[in-house]
Amino acid sequence: MPEPAPVDLLDVTSFVRVVETGSIANAAARLGIAKSIVSRRVSRLEAVLGAQLLTRTPKGTTPTDIGREYYARAEAGLMELESAQEVVSKLTGEVSGLLRVQVQTAFGEFVFAPLLAEFARLHPQVQFDIRFEDRQVNMTDEAYDVAIWPGPASDPMLVTRKIAGIRWAVVASPAYLDARGRPATPADLSAHDALLHGLDSGIWHLQGSDGWEHVRMNSRFRADNGHMLLTAARADLGLALVPMFMVEELLGQGELEAVLPAFPHAWPDLHIFMPPQRAGIARVRALVKFLYQKLDGEV
Repeated sequence: MPEPAPVDLLDVTSFVRVVETGSIANAAARLGIAKSIVSRRVSRLEAVLGAQLLTRTPKGTTPTDIGREYYARAEAGLMELESAQEVVSKLTGEVSGLLRVQVQTAFGEFVFAPLLAEFARLHPQVQFDIRFEDRQVNMTDEAYDVAIWPGPASDPMLVTRKIAGIRWAVVASPAYLDARGRPATPADLSAHDALLHGLDSGIWHLQGSDGWEHVRMNSRFRADNGHMLLTAARADLGLALVPMFMVEELLGQGELEAVLPAFPHAWPDLHIFMPPQRAGIARVRALVKFLYQKLDGEV
């Protein structure tokens, strides 16, 4: 007799949460993922089992007779697994193992590096593999536990958490501003040379007295490295829009000058991404908690 096809635990969890909450939308909200992902997982489970588990209507979902039977056993099984995880956590008591992290380069160099050194001292049983890259990696294929990146994830299957807001600043050298003039309003920015990051669309969003203003910038200089943008700004080549953590020291020393500091910038917050199967691992949870505490909502 052939063995039954294996089921994915994430598919079972999605099905159980749908039954518990009464709809795919509610289950998605509880799991922190998109509705389409929950729907796909349940459909995949039904295909593996060869049975319809849910009746879907515009008002929500209800389990079929088979679905109710499967839910009762699946829910009990998930509770047993959670209990088993708690036992293991209590027995081990120490965060350990290999932690693979991908982090956006500028944040990694200016903020994350000293924080990770402190985290490593706190957890001597953890091994680290840290990569600074200005691209969003395929976390599953490249076996990463955590990625830290401004903005949304390119993969909707990832568990996503905002860990901090980012303060942004438009900066330029005093010599450049002496020669080209100091912008007084967001609209004035379009008359200046912009130094753009490789991921920058070239449209800067600043909040003025009458709401958000969207300024298309002119640029002959684009780079995918924050240090290169700062070097170009210090060489009087134009305006750069960068995270404040990159330029606070240079502003204090007078090497760069803030442009339109009274106008807030609409730019992505800092997020941490985890594959669902990695989010519950003790060393991953420990790093996420540590970063929340240290960053305190803003960088």
